[in-house]
Amino acid sequence: MLAFLAANLFLSSFYVDIWCTPNAVSRALPVLTLLENGSPAIDKYVRRTGDKSRVGDHYFSDKAPLPTLLAVPFYRLVQAVGLDKTDIRTGKKFPIHIWKPLGIRDGRLSVYPDMIPLLFMCSLLFGSLPFAAMIFITAKKALAVSCKPFTIALVMVSFYGSFLFVFAGTFFNHIFAAFLLLLGYIHVKDRAYFRSGLFTGLSFLSEYTVCIALPLWLIIIAFREKSLKQGSLFVFGALPSIMIFVLYNLVTTGQPLTTLYAYNIIEAFSGHQQSYGFALPSLQAIWGLSFSLYLGLMPHVPVLLFGVYFLFRELFLHSFYKKLLLNYLTVFSFVFFLFISSFFVWWGGWTYGPRYLIVLAALLLYENTIFLTDKKINLCVFWIIGLLGIIGTWLAKVTVMYMLPDQSTRMNAAPGTSAGKLYILHEFFNNHFNSNNILSLGFNVEPAYAAYLWLIAFIFITFFFAFWCGRMNLKQNSSDIPGV
Repeated sequence: MLAFLAANLFLSSFYVDIWCTPNAVSRALPVLTLLENGSPAIDKYVRRTGDKSRVGDHYFSDKAPLPTLLAVPFYRLVQAVGLDKTDIRTGKKFPIHIWKPLGIRDGRLSVYPDMIPLLFMCSLLFGSLPFAAMIFITAKKALAVSCKPFTIALVMVSFYGSFLFVFAGTFFNHIFAAFLLLLGYIHVKDRAYFRSGLFTGLSFLSEYTVCIALPLWLIIIAFREKSLKQGSLFVFGALPSIMIFVLYNLVTTGQPLTTLYAYNIIEAFSGHQQSYGFALPSLQAIWGLSFSLYLGLMPHVPVLLFGVYFLFRELFLHSFYKKLLLNYLTVFSFVFFLFISSFFVWWGGWTYGPRYLIVLAALLLYENTIFLTDKKINLCVFWIIGLLGIIGTWLAKVTVMYMLPDQSTRMNAAPGTSAGKLYILHEFFNNHFNSNNILSLGFNVEPAYAAYLWLIAFIFITFFFAFWCGRMNLKQNSSDIPGV
């Protein structure tokens, strides 16, 4: 299992995002200012990102604070050992094609070399590592249910064939928040309520929309346990994160429950000022986030289709509807999906897949993988759907990654169709490959060659561990036979 974890850490770290895009830079800038003058205000670097908020005469990142705060001591260590040294050429070896929709043919002028070490470190810590850890946790649980080669293939295809892989190795909050929420979910199922509250609270401090899980799971705990003590353990676990949330708001906005999102300066996000941009779910959002090819959860995590099929079949045969009413995942999935569907920019701007649903997708992938391990799945259908998922995420990862523009270059433009996927193919066939990979950055390997080498490595690692699992299973079965 440790070898499996190391292999997935390699695959998830092969592409590490050092593009100076607004979202990642916005999270990174407070790290610099906190180290320089102990303040989260980014006034000195305010021109480097469009994702920012203005409170009085000061500018701040508009993001949830936990990944940024955790990055501070790690980057201090990087500085102490001298790994933060750069020059004017750092990050500019190969052309950057992601800004073409804005009329910029080569985006190397948008790179800030002094930020590259910080973005590199944070992409590993808050993107690659938690993504590999989620795969490890899921595989360990699935193998305990059914230790066979198909289980390994199921885990690998499920995660790498999902849009979560596109955000692995990036300094976004989504993967890190998903990892923490997964830990909270696992612990609440195991009735370790204090630890569940702790991890769920930390996930909320990384992505504010996770707040919906806290009252939902507390209510379910109260109904299941019929005990105030168990519910209080969950609350006490979440309390440190809530206190940090209040303190951070007091320091930045001066109001305990008002976050920096309410002060976003981008006109397109002015809707944040009214109930943080939440209203009633729209039919366009519900379709767009569920089955549409543009941003639908199912097309971007296609292995979930198998889980939906088997779940409805078992519901029809066994009719355990009442159990779903107090199921932590079922209740959270339904409410959280409608919650995001009610957001005025539910599509998330430039993105591959429904990035606001990553925390939900991680929980669904975990349970779906375990659920399917002992099911009789048509292997032909599985590999067809699985390969479609792998090819889709691989094409995005090796070209534009998450920088897939919405239907116009205006951030407030509502999405239309799946035309964005044609943009990925256009970039691929024009050899506009992503150079943010360890071979191109470290050894000057052409990005196109690196893209195919990653695919070869993925195939080899998947079949290697599937074979290894099969050999172990064979030895275990042999040892159970008398005289063998």
